[in-house]
Parts: sequence; structure tokens; C-alpha cells
Amino acid sequence: MTIETGTSGKAKSGVLTRGKGFLKVLAALLLVAAVCAWIALGIGLYLDVDRGARITLAIVAAVSTEALLWTVAALLGVSVVEARKRIWRRITGRAA
Repeated sequence: MTIETGTSGKAKSGVLTRGKGFLKVLAALLLVAAVCAWIALGIGLYLDVDRGARITLAIVAAVSTEALLWTVAALLGVSVVEARKRIWRRITGRAA
């Protein structure tokens, strides 16, 4: 027990705590996918593929990178929505 809160120091095993292992594996897989997608885009640009293939490669690279960023944010417990709200409040001058 801690003196400040009167509760035990052991954290509860919630959904987020149990899901960390899954998120780590997912982040690793998405990292590999994003790196491969960017390499494929680079090779496609080097080989001067047609416009449709370039657009497809760019979209795949962008989506895989976006998925990786959101997964890492979830893994770190970053409240992206709250951070965006604070940023927009500062930009618009409505900071409290």
C-alpha cells in the first residue's frame, strides 16, 4: 500500500495492459511493412514506372506509415485527440 493513495502499488490488468504485447508485435510488423513500402516506392521511382503504379506505391507507403504512427501512439499511450485539441486551441487563440 502506498501512503498517498491507500491502494496497493500493483497496477490492474486491464485491456490496455494486456494488449501491449499485441501492439508491440503489430508495431514491429507495420514497421517492416512501412520500410518495405518505402523501398518499393524508391525502386519504382528509380525504374520510372508508369503513373498509376507510382500513385499506388505512394498510397501504400503513406497508409502503412500512418498505420505505424497510430499504432506507436496507442502503444505509448499518447492521447492524440487531446493533444490536437490543445494545439488547435493555441493556434486559434482560445487557450485557457
